[in-house]
Amino acid sequence: MTDADDDKKLFKIGEVCKVADVQPYVLRYWETEFPSLAPNKSGGGQRLYTKREIDIILRIKQLLYSEGFTIAGAKKKLET
Repeated sequence: MTDADDDKKLFKIGEVCKVADVQPYVLRYWETEFPSLAPNKSGGGQRLYTKREIDIILRIKQLLYSEGFTIAGAKKKLET
C-alpha cells in the first residue's frame, strides 16, 4: 500500500476515537464547531474520516487540551 492509498482510506468514528483518545460525542461536537471538520457519511450514516481530518482532530485536541485554547481561540488558530 502506498501513501496515496493511505490518504484515500476512510476511518470510522471508533477508530478515530482510539487514535485521538477522545469520546465519540467530543468528535461530534467538534464537527459542529470547526467547519474544516466535516466527515463524509456512509449510506448507513456512519461517519467516515480521512487522514487529513484525523490530522485536524489531533491539532484541535492539542490546541484545546495541551495549549489551553478555548474553542473560539482554537478556531482562530486553525484559520491562520
